[in-house]
Amino acid sequence: MTNFVLENRSFNVYRAAHSLSENEITAFEGQIGTQLPFQLRSFYLHWNGGLPYPTDIPDDKSAWVRLYWAKGVKSAQGGPAACFQGLFRINEEPAIDFLRTWNDFKHRIPQDVLCFARDPGGSQFVIGIKEYNLGKIFFWDRDYEADIDAGETPNYDNIAFVANSFTEFLLALREEPDKGESLEDWVKRVYPE
Repeated sequence: MTNFVLENRSFNVYRAAHSLSENEITAFEGQIGTQLPFQLRSFYLHWNGGLPYPTDIPDDKSAWVRLYWAKGVKSAQGGPAACFQGLFRINEEPAIDFLRTWNDFKHRIPQDVLCFARDPGGSQFVIGIKEYNLGKIFFWDRDYEADIDAGETPNYDNIAFVANSFTEFLLALREEPDKGESLEDWVKRVYPE
């Protein structure tokens, strides 16, 4: 069953919770102190988190996306791609609850982004919430985060650009690398320039 179509690409949404009402979304935005960017907000009104999954990716494969690191950042050693685990849910079980995750990470990430999804290793997909980066998707690598206990301020040294919008992010999802295929070779194969 296809749940939605974007630019002729079909998606299913797995493990979504109940769709949210306008009042529930507004209450959540009040708790986090910012409005969700439009495309992400629209998604939550239909599907409360979960895993939007392109139907052209086999069920036994995971969805990955390309990362664009700034030149010279140490965190680029993490690789040119990341696995997409799924979006957090609002008012749901603690391990995947959006508000709980936001409270856990809001002091660890820059103040101009909001974490909304994760990879299997605990790194976060974040979305811009300020006028200059509104709706843009980034990947925050937890292995290279700022040491806030030592007085470091979270910045973009461990953040890679992913997409200009939530829709572009979903359309960029691809089937995981083949067994034994390097991430660099995978990027060249599935994202030809």
